[in-house]
Amino acid sequence: MGRRSFLRVTLIVLFALFCLYGQGMSEERYSVKSGDSLYTISKSFGISVETLKEANGLKRSVIQPKQILIIPNPQERQKERTVKKSFVETETYRVKQGDSLYVISKRVGLSIEEIKRMNRLQSNALKTGQKLFLPKKGLPIEEELEEMGDMEEVKENEQSEGEKEMASEPLAKWGGPEERNLFVRVVKTFLGVPYRLGGATLKGIDCSAFVKRIYGIFNISLPRTTREQLHSGKKVGREELEEGDLVFFKTRRRNNAHVGIYIGNNEFVHASNRTREVRIDSLNTPYFHTRFIKGVRIKELERES
Repeated sequence: MGRRSFLRVTLIVLFALFCLYGQGMSEERYSVKSGDSLYTISKSFGISVETLKEANGLKRSVIQPKQILIIPNPQERQKERTVKKSFVETETYRVKQGDSLYVISKRVGLSIEEIKRMNRLQSNALKTGQKLFLPKKGLPIEEELEEMGDMEEVKENEQSEGEKEMASEPLAKWGGPEERNLFVRVVKTFLGVPYRLGGATLKGIDCSAFVKRIYGIFNISLPRTTREQLHSGKKVGREELEEGDLVFFKTRRRNNAHVGIYIGNNEFVHASNRTREVRIDSLNTPYFHTRFIKGVRIKELERES
């Protein structure tokens, strides 16, 4: 790749990133009034306390009158309400004598922090007869949303059939090592972006939208869902992975998959629902090592003859 071409690609990438940031900036501002709390404000705008704290970088729930809060845009609020309504069915539980958050967490498979977040608890103390909201099916919220992924199904028999239909070659060629290195740097600029099921902006993004966004910056149009992305490009094994390859994993639900972007040294970047952000993880981590399905090469370097 010549210097002029490389500069041109860099400018295109920077412009695309600027546009992406712009798409996530639609928001409202609210001036805190006397008597307000994060809970009352969250109810007024139809969002969660955690979303409010995340949008404003708050570590605690304490707010002051006249403080300005950022309220995420209406589309994101609607997505959050839809996700909660569709996937987090809860039932009430009355605290019994001898109960503790630890005991309840072990019983239902939720972490103590997840129970506290669900019920907006400020401490670990419980009272007999206190009402708690818990997932109806007993699945951890974090796990349930992650396993739902992008509402796709990736059945084992479909995987084997789909692999036969996959292209034998990647979709495109890299302009050179410099372009691929730039790609990895762009991937890393997304670290810390919040995870949001169904999201596709810097205010919140899910795993397949993250992959689609990154490759879109480099003029490759990928499908929206992990199921479709699984059958794009050329299949590669774990030992053949190169920077920029997609990596796919089984989740705990049999028919779903998760996707990330390989960046070398057995590491990949993905939008993780477990930690609620875009982050780097290792393929050697037991969770991902045992669930690895395959790699998919979307672009490859021109090989010397």
